[in-house]
Amino acid sequence: MCADRVTGDEIRAMVREGTKRRTSFGFCLDDTKDALLMIQPGNKPEALRAPLKKAGGKTPMLWGTYVVKGDQMEMICEQTSARILLQLKRFLKNNRPKVNVLFLDDGGNILDSLKPEVASETTPRSADSSDIDAPEIDPKAVLPLKQQMKRLQPRIALAPGPLELKLNRALAKSVTLINAGRLQEAEVLILVSERAIAALGKDREDEETTLKRGQRATDTRSLGAQVKRVQSLQADVARAPGPARDRLTRAIHKAAKLLKQRDLDGARDAMDKIEKALTSLV
Repeated sequence: MCADRVTGDEIRAMVREGTKRRTSFGFCLDDTKDALLMIQPGNKPEALRAPLKKAGGKTPMLWGTYVVKGDQMEMICEQTSARILLQLKRFLKNNRPKVNVLFLDDGGNILDSLKPEVASETTPRSADSSDIDAPEIDPKAVLPLKQQMKRLQPRIALAPGPLELKLNRALAKSVTLINAGRLQEAEVLILVSERAIAALGKDREDEETTLKRGQRATDTRSLGAQVKRVQSLQADVARAPGPARDRLTRAIHKAAKLLKQRDLDGARDAMDKIEKALTSLV
């Protein structure tokens, strides 16, 4: 069947077609920024690319398949971008279809909806801090990340549809990283998510405040790691021969003093030198 150009007046016919079978669609804008939507039965929506171009359509283009179930139309977008998806949403909203429209990616994840409250009810529960299960990792190292995630979860709802989906995926990945013991990678991912929320301008703290708080959390975890390192070195120094032991003990005290002053870089340099000296004694 040849592709048919669908105008705003034909949206109801488009919906009726979707009640009968899964139907391919393609969407883009033309030279005058008018919407161009084409549909055709079949499961090869990329075949609409050529007729869209022939009809004056310009990139970026969006295509996929749709089906209508009851009072809801599901549009699976196999090729899309946030910008053109927003244009499609506006086009359908302006033409007032008598069904809600869910926009999904080809993995079944909801990208957006004409009625956001329906999308939130339909979206499967995302992974969150309660899914963290890392019994072999020091709880004190995991707790700050858990707290950050708990604080982040309700704020993700402030993000628009596509960004909200990305942030929920980032949260799920953070859980996976923590459970795998990759705390530093999880920490970076959580901080990036916090920055994205702060950048929206709807959060109670700005991006600079988020960065400072994230840096404080990083420094706290790093301080704990360096304290353990100096304690381990202290035990090694105690086993060093007489003259070297006295000199290295003084160096250990200096490193500990730097840690107390929160000079992490200075403490690391001092401990690097102590480790090098211990290695030369072997």
